[in-house]
Order: sequence, then structure tokens, then C-alpha cells
Amino acid sequence: MLLQAKRADLFDNYLSVLFDLFLTFMKISPLTFGGGIAIIPHIESEIVSKKKWFSKEDVPEVIAIAQSAPGSIAINSAIYIGYMVRGLGGALAAMAGMLVPSALIIFGLTYLFLTYQDLSFIQNAFKGIRPAIIGLILFASFKIGKSAVNDRFTLFLFIIAAVLLFCFHLSPVFLIIGGAITGWFYHAWVRKGS
Repeated sequence: MLLQAKRADLFDNYLSVLFDLFLTFMKISPLTFGGGIAIIPHIESEIVSKKKWFSKEDVPEVIAIAQSAPGSIAINSAIYIGYMVRGLGGALAAMAGMLVPSALIIFGLTYLFLTYQDLSFIQNAFKGIRPAIIGLILFASFKIGKSAVNDRFTLFLFIIAAVLLFCFHLSPVFLIIGGAITGWFYHAWVRKGS
């Protein structure tokens, strides 16, 4: 009987954490205006400051892994965080939390836009939203950059990646693969030299 009670407590705790993951990402999801990069400060606030599931130093790694996989960085981040917190169930709960509000908002906005797109108020609102979204993306980039570019090597990689991206329009896939290989070789060489 005691073993059965302990199992019930573990199961209740497991479900409680799954529900917490779902609610956390359901709260973050409506803030994804401007794409997944724009929600990074919100994800960091929730998973580091409030829930304490990750440390501040883990956030660039979470984003790097999420960005390396195909698909939306917001969904990939949610799946990765959920998986690290509570395995497959956590990944599914976090993903559902991220998807449900976004889907409802998209359906609502699509209906409103298609119904009222000719109104000057709607057109003017979208003209104001675009620059605000750029600001959100720049803010998120600055926050990630502060912790990801922290020495001469990472600064060098950042400059090379920016030049290859902006001047030569190299695919981000090649930049991620190249960065991973370069980082691995560099750190293997540093460890070998010390």
C-alpha cells in the first residue's frame, strides 16, 4: 500500500510539472511577434529566473540547439526545454503550450485581416508593427550576444559568420555546421596545448 502511495505521488508530481511546462509555454507563446528570436528574453526570464530549470549560461546552448534543428526556433526551444525538464512527456507538453495560443491567434488575425484589410487603420497598424518587431529582434540578439560572444575566438567567429551571411548570402545551415566544426577543432586544440 505504501509503495502504491509513493507511485501515486510521483505520478502526481510528474503531471504537475507537465502542466507547469504547458502553462509556461502557453504564457510565452503569444509573445512570439517577430519570430522565435524575439521571445528569447521571455524564455530566459521563465526558465532561468522564475522556474530555475536552467542557468543563465545554458540559454545560449538552448538557442544554439533549437536554431540548429529545422523548424521554428520557438517550437524547437520549447521541445528541447520540455525534454530536458521531463523527458518525452515534457517535450510534448511544452510544444502543445507553444502551439495552442499561436494557432488561435493566427486564426483570429487571419480572419480579421481578410475581413478588414482594406481599412486604413489596419494598414497603418501593420506599418507600425514592423519596426517594433525589428526592435524586439535586435534586443534578443543583443541579449544572446552578451553571453555567446565572450572572448576573442567567439568574436572572430561572430565577425566571420556575419560577413559570410551578409556579403556572400551563405545559408545559415552552413554557418551552423561550420561554427560547430570550428568550435570543436579550436577547443580540441586548446585542450591539447594545455
